[in-house]
Amino acid sequence: MSKNGNRKEKTIVIDDVCRIRFVPKFNRYEVDAGLKLGGTSKHRKQFKKKSDALVYADQLKVRLKNEGLSGFKLSREQLMDAEKGIKLLKGSASLEEACKFYLQFNSLKKPNMLVSELVDEFIEFKEKQSALGERGASQSTLQDYKYRLGTLKDHFGSVKILSFKEDDFLDWLLDRKTDTRGLMRTSKALFSYAADKNYLPDTPLKRKIPKVKTSKPSVLEDNKWRSLILHAIATQDHRNTSRGQPIDLLANVVLGLWCGLRPEAELRRLDWTDVNIDEGFVNVHDDWKVAIGRHVTIPDCAKPLLRLCKNKKGPVVNQKNFRRRWEWLRKSAEVFDTWDNDIMRHTFASMHYGFYGDKQKVINELGHCNSSMLRHYVNHGAKMKKRSQEFFSFTAPLPDSEELEISSA
Repeated sequence: MSKNGNRKEKTIVIDDVCRIRFVPKFNRYEVDAGLKLGGTSKHRKQFKKKSDALVYADQLKVRLKNEGLSGFKLSREQLMDAEKGIKLLKGSASLEEACKFYLQFNSLKKPNMLVSELVDEFIEFKEKQSALGERGASQSTLQDYKYRLGTLKDHFGSVKILSFKEDDFLDWLLDRKTDTRGLMRTSKALFSYAADKNYLPDTPLKRKIPKVKTSKPSVLEDNKWRSLILHAIATQDHRNTSRGQPIDLLANVVLGLWCGLRPEAELRRLDWTDVNIDEGFVNVHDDWKVAIGRHVTIPDCAKPLLRLCKNKKGPVVNQKNFRRRWEWLRKSAEVFDTWDNDIMRHTFASMHYGFYGDKQKVINELGHCNSSMLRHYVNHGAKMKKRSQEFFSFTAPLPDSEELEISSA
């Protein structure tokens, strides 16, 4: 937009805080809080973009709400001196402690930083790591950070990082009752980053991840996984609509049940060139979920099932109308109501431990597996020895030997 056009922009008034006006002379948006923030000098600041000016105005509003004028009247050094003085007056600190306190907080780089600002900077840092292909910053991990820290930002975004309290965080975390370990892990990484950058004297999150009651992993009952695989075999060429794609999900079921591949990050990225049936392995690429790839064993019982697949070129899972076809197959096999996203992976892990009784083998096959989840697999799998023997000895039916009544969706 031209300068002449910008001259016509209306002044934006932020109630009881400031005005935002465009200054043609400098081609900048000026935030003018006048004398509302205390002192004898007017508070003005200019920005290239209107959006940046609006963000700054919102930050001023939050600071006024949380701290009042005291948040602006005293300098950072004065505020620290006041805190030290109060502590000393109470007789609870030695001179050495007071000096350490002063030196520690006086060296902080961004003492007024908000949690929302810290989250944005941390995500930007992780995006740069991801672009460089560094370990611990895969696209999948980056998405986890964005989702979980976005949740943290929604609740604590307007809180100063120096005012962030572990007790408040834990109360909020445990009230949620979902994804507590993931939120705790990513939040610890966030505040460790802040401490490393000298934005904080130390991370406020020091306690161990709270223990929460978790149920054993969901595992398909024997009749359910049999129904799913038999329906997948029988409906490869079936179409759930007159113009729809063939169901063609046999490979998705086989590799999910007998190889334990992740449904989103791995199964739906596979190409048939990654599946070596004769030598018995699936190649999972680097950086699909973690920075280290792996070869996943194809058990003997799964090889003939994969050979039954009609299409063995290109993507293993056809993405066109995938969700509709996948939903239709699960409803047809009558497993839809008991389904959760990782149930095939959970079934594989529990059956694998029940069959082999070897923790390290489970870890090798699953890839990145946290100790808590592995403990559930092991505890559950220990009771599944007989079931696992049937699972790993499943025999693919001969063509046309199994008649299934396929219901319409």
